[in-house]
Amino acid sequence: MAKTATETSTKAATKRANAKSTKADKEDKPKRAPTAYNLFVQAQMKEWKANNPGAPIKEAMVEIGALWRDAPENPNRGKEPKARKPKAAAQKPAKPKTKAPPPKSSDAEDSGEASE
Repeated sequence: MAKTATETSTKAATKRANAKSTKADKEDKPKRAPTAYNLFVQAQMKEWKANNPGAPIKEAMVEIGALWRDAPENPNRGKEPKARKPKAAAQKPAKPKTKAPPPKSSDAEDSGEASE
């Protein structure tokens, strides 16, 4: 039986053919409202950049994060931070051990002595 034009042969082509959403669908969705943290960072970043021109953004985020912990806008202010789950130790597959070269047999030594 011959394949029809709609059948695909590769995984990537199959994924594209079965995709449920399109780019046009994504453009129609409204953007999410910014969180309280996002709004806080935007406001603080403007002030921080004005006071510290040329400084790296990483420093700004450290300082703004510290301000956020005690900010009145923070809904988690005063609460203990959640305990982090310990990372599970990833088990690597056992590598096959390489065999050590076999020790030289005493027969080879004996044969060398006998030829002399």
